[in-house]
Amino acid sequence: MPNLAELSTFLQTILETEYFPSEERGTIYISSVRPIRRMGFALDPWPTLPSWLEHEDLDAIFLHRPQQLDRDTVPPTRGVLYAGAPFDERLTIGFVPRMAEVLGLRGRSPMADKSGRPLGMVGDLPKPVTTAEWRRLVMDMYGGVDEVWENNVQSIRKVAIVNQITPTLVQEAANRGAQAFLTPILRESAQASCRANNMAAFSTGIKRAEHWGLRTLAGMIRERWAGVRTAIFEDRGQ
Repeated sequence: MPNLAELSTFLQTILETEYFPSEERGTIYISSVRPIRRMGFALDPWPTLPSWLEHEDLDAIFLHRPQQLDRDTVPPTRGVLYAGAPFDERLTIGFVPRMAEVLGLRGRSPMADKSGRPLGMVGDLPKPVTTAEWRRLVMDMYGGVDEVWENNVQSIRKVAIVNQITPTLVQEAANRGAQAFLTPILRESAQASCRANNMAAFSTGIKRAEHWGLRTLAGMIRERWAGVRTAIFEDRGQ
């Protein structure tokens, strides 16, 4: 079974944390030498987290935002890992290789540079889809859709998947042939650019994107270590 240090190294590798400022990378929040047989995943601490750890018999937990966690309430020998910006950019919506695999994107390439790292990607779907079909696909993956700007787009073959939306990013996506833009939140400032470029735009909502990231991370850890079992806390009201 892995230990917390080995899990931390694995996270750093799959999230490419070396491209992020040191203060944003995340690492071990509470140390432990306990072998990891069962691992939990959650976005934020909540009042009954300590009892959940014990009820699920967890050896460690990944928290996206652990800052409000009272360390003294964590049961002894349980470890805590965390990651901030790398989790957002590499496991929710953006330049997310696993997402490209799930969608079957072809000819995937990065877009939207931020301090030397991509914020998103552009790629071709396996076959053209209607806006209704693309919306259903996104809903199936993320459990819902927050907002849609269809802009009379009839067929979608190339999509831009980016961690944020701005007029400049919409224009870049259009210049690269995309007919649809997927992001966590749609901003009114980008609406005119979407209309001008005949770009359909879809948002999942931040929490849906983050929960997809948790599920994906848990799956990747199970793939890496067959003996590790996982539990995900997905209280949408947390």
